[in-house]
Amino acid sequence: MALLNWRNARHFDATRDLPCALCGRPTPMRSHDREPVQKVCAEDWCDRNPNSTRFHS
Repeated sequence: MALLNWRNARHFDATRDLPCALCGRPTPMRSHDREPVQKVCAEDWCDRNPNSTRFHS
């Protein structure tokens, strides 16, 4: 499993939680395209879709 490096502040929205695009649970995390998604969900999705760049920056 490849871990995403989301240490950059742009991956965190301190103003509000939004439903994760994959599981629906609230999250302050954002993808590089500002899509609300939990990091664990994004990593799992990337493992199942290795040719996609959806959550990679």
